[in-house]
Amino acid sequence: MRLSKKFLAGLLSATLLFTAVPSINASAAKVNYPGTYTKRITIERVKPTQTSPLDLILNPSVTDGNAEVEPQSETVRVMTGMMFSIAATRYGTEIKTSKNKSQFKFKSSNKKVAKVTTKGVVTTLKAGKCDITITNKKDGTKFVLHLNVAKTVKVSSIKLNIKNKKIKTEDIEDETFQLTAKVKPKKYEAVPVRWGTTNDSVATVNERGLVTIEGYGECQIYCKAGSNNKTAYCKVKVINPNAPADSNNGGYGASLTYRTGKLVDISSHNTVNDWSTLKQKCDGVIIRVGYRGYETGNIVEDTKFRSNVYNCQQYGIPYSFYFWTTATNEAEGAEEGNWIANTISGLNISMPVFIDVESSGTGRGRSDNLNKAQRTSAVRAAVQQLNNRGVTGGVYSSTWWFENNLDMSQISCPLWVADYRGYCGYQGGKFAWQYTSSATGFGVANRCDVSEWYQ
Repeated sequence: MRLSKKFLAGLLSATLLFTAVPSINASAAKVNYPGTYTKRITIERVKPTQTSPLDLILNPSVTDGNAEVEPQSETVRVMTGMMFSIAATRYGTEIKTSKNKSQFKFKSSNKKVAKVTTKGVVTTLKAGKCDITITNKKDGTKFVLHLNVAKTVKVSSIKLNIKNKKIKTEDIEDETFQLTAKVKPKKYEAVPVRWGTTNDSVATVNERGLVTIEGYGECQIYCKAGSNNKTAYCKVKVINPNAPADSNNGGYGASLTYRTGKLVDISSHNTVNDWSTLKQKCDGVIIRVGYRGYETGNIVEDTKFRSNVYNCQQYGIPYSFYFWTTATNEAEGAEEGNWIANTISGLNISMPVFIDVESSGTGRGRSDNLNKAQRTSAVRAAVQQLNNRGVTGGVYSSTWWFENNLDMSQISCPLWVADYRGYCGYQGGKFAWQYTSSATGFGVANRCDVSEWYQ
């Protein structure tokens, strides 16, 4: 957790990752349904229509073999206040939505009802009817989406062709599988849908439901439809057959194993792309279990908490947890401690669980302006509640914070100290010293935090 960037963690709520689609100016309309949905269309090759001599006499502007034909079309009901991207399959070949602008022209018949960008992203503005015409730039073939824009489109159900997918492989490169969604009732089966994943480090999904495996662990691929957000899930589990099994059998907090070595801490802001290297280069991992919102005060589970635990278990890496706090009083501190204990119940931790206390640096956070006594009281309550639940609690912060923003005479627990000056300036006893936030070579994409783990 880099002190310089981790302050932003509280600004973020746990979100599910949406597949990348062409962007649109957010000011174009008020979007009531977050995320970009996708409407798939299929453009067929139009065979030239043979004209008779009489046709040529009656309409000289029409040349033989090129008589005007009705454009291909489809009628679809959509909600007001939504965005959807047009994903075209042309003559049997899928066109990437990022290439829409170079392949097609898009036009709206009623810009007060629905707008469309040059990249094929439609924004519905109000109830009504509107035609979106898609023209193939290569040969002029047209496809018309007849939009019936309504306030609500209540889908009764949505089902995926695969509910559970278990993949056991040594090589995840180029590992993919296709999901398709079936929406009921039939009159709504053509509605735009939204694809997403709960953990992009395990698997991603594109706007057409193609799932790509990115790493080992577990996640859920979801598909949503309708104004009532009917959702279907596919559970994905990716296993490395050569990964060592977790050798710990005790309950959490039953016996802590202290050692001297290197610790790496990770959260949803990190992507571990080589767990084997991480296992070789460190002696333990501290995983962010969750955080309390920077402004909202809501307690949120880290989106990669479960997959990070799973991988540590698979590779036999000792692990424990930290929680980013913005508690403002004893009650909230105790609430955090209780939430952490419930969330990690049954897991085999090898170190204390740390309450990460610091500030955003902006002064706008809910706990930024606490005095020393208030902050100490909240942190101490969280640690005490952990201890009451049989979990050894600790505190993480910087040397400066321990010396200036906490009353250390009131805190007696393992300390994890961050100090990037090349030495640890904190004079008291400590469990670990986080000496860098920019280490490389640990199997973590870009850079990561590393600490010295003292016995």
